[in-house]
Amino acid sequence: MIYVECGKEQDYFIAFVENALGILAKEDYASFISLFDSSRLSEHDLVLALRYLDISCPILKIDDPKLIKNKKQNTCLFAFNDSSGYHMDYDLTTDGAINDLTIQIEFLRKADGYIAVLDDLHTL
Repeated sequence: MIYVECGKEQDYFIAFVENALGILAKEDYASFISLFDSSRLSEHDLVLALRYLDISCPILKIDDPKLIKNKKQNTCLFAFNDSSGYHMDYDLTTDGAINDLTIQIEFLRKADGYIAVLDDLHTL
């Protein structure tokens, strides 16, 4: 559960995602997935996405966004029309440059906070 100060949803959600991506950058896939209240991806699916769906390709190394100096990550946050939450697209980087991968996360309103759902990791 993510507890968010009203009006600061984007800041809190970006902080959550950047913390999660720091774990993913360490290649700790199980811990990364465990941060989410729900995931549509298994650990196997995640690794396959990092290989661009080709098991013969090496796993793409992604950056920890908190350690990148140029902050080139693109983020898009959209509120659902029914006020049930938000959807975020967050572009990943490798060696400080945007790569072809985007992570999609939903933040769904529950009681006094939000649950985070890992929706997808896919190429642009």
